[in-house]
Amino acid sequence: MNEKIRFALKIHKEHHQHVIKSINHWYENELFTWNWWVLFAFLTIPWTIWAKVVDRNKLLETILVGTLAIISTAYLDAIGLDVKFWIYPTQFLPITPRAIPFDMCMVPVAYMLMYQFFRRWKSYIFGLLIMALLFAFIGEPVSKAMKLVYYIRWKYYYSFFYYIILGITIKLIVNKCKNLYIRE
Repeated sequence: MNEKIRFALKIHKEHHQHVIKSINHWYENELFTWNWWVLFAFLTIPWTIWAKVVDRNKLLETILVGTLAIISTAYLDAIGLDVKFWIYPTQFLPITPRAIPFDMCMVPVAYMLMYQFFRRWKSYIFGLLIMALLFAFIGEPVSKAMKLVYYIRWKYYYSFFYYIILGITIKLIVNKCKNLYIRE
C-alpha cells in the first residue's frame, strides 16, 4: 500500500475515534442543557420569523441571499475552527458544521431580512452597519458569556468587518443576478 494512503488511513482512523468521543461527550454533557436549548431557540426562532414576514414575490432572490450567506458563513466558520480561531464548548449537534444555529439560521436570516426590507443601497448599508454592530459587539459577547463560543485568536471587530463585507458582497451578487435575469 502506498505511504500516502497509509498515512491518510491513519489520520482517518484517529479522526473517527475523535468523532466518537465527541459524540459521547455531547450526549452525556451538552444535549438538553440550558445552553443547548438556547441553541435550539437560535435555530428555530429566526426561521419562524422569516416564514411569517417573507415577501413571497421576492422569494427567489431572498433565498439566494440566504444560500450565499449560509455557504460563506459555514465555510469560513469551518476554517476558523481548523486554524483554532475559536471553539464551540456547547454544540447543537456534535458533527460538522459545528455552529448550525449561527451559520445556517441567525446570520442568513438576518441578511435575508435586511435584503428584503432595505432595498436601496443607502438604507441597506445603514441597516448592515446596525446589524454588524449588534452581532459583533452584543451577540458575540453574549454568546461567549453563555459559553456557546470561545475565542482563541479572534476579535469582535474582525466579525464586524466580516458581516459588512459579506453583506455588501451578497447584495452585489444578488443584484447582478437579478439584473441578468430581468434582461432576458
